[in-house]
Amino acid sequence: MKLPTRLTVTAVPFAILAFTLAGCTNDGTDGQPEPEETSSSAEQTPGVTDISDAPGTGEDLEGALTDSTVNECERTGDEWTVSGVVTNSTDASVTYRIYVSLLNGANDTRALTQVDVDATEPGDTSDWEAVIPVAEDELTCVLRVERYES
Repeated sequence: MKLPTRLTVTAVPFAILAFTLAGCTNDGTDGQPEPEETSSSAEQTPGVTDISDAPGTGEDLEGALTDSTVNECERTGDEWTVSGVVTNSTDASVTYRIYVSLLNGANDTRALTQVDVDATEPGDTSDWEAVIPVAEDELTCVLRVERYES
């Protein structure tokens, strides 16, 4: 006859504990903070992408960052003007595909624009320019330069 008493003595504290803990848990809706929009996310417009070829997808491309020089990277009004020169450092006629990125201080890409440079003979130079409609300050110009034999 002691078995039901032992069972009761053991089961009752566990039942009380289970009910107590169930009453203390959150159903998933209480205490959830509402997301707040920060001033930087409220002011940031979507980035600009103006490319016809994904970077790195051309056949027989060679990296050619050293062939390119940036002469200008400035915001005027609601646009950025990025311009420069490529110098063909090879012994063959080549074309260039230049990707101009505008990055903010957090290294977020605010714009990506493609500039194609026509055939440039060995040792010759060609000018290039991109005008990008982004009205944000304090951006950095970063290039990816791809060279292709023409």
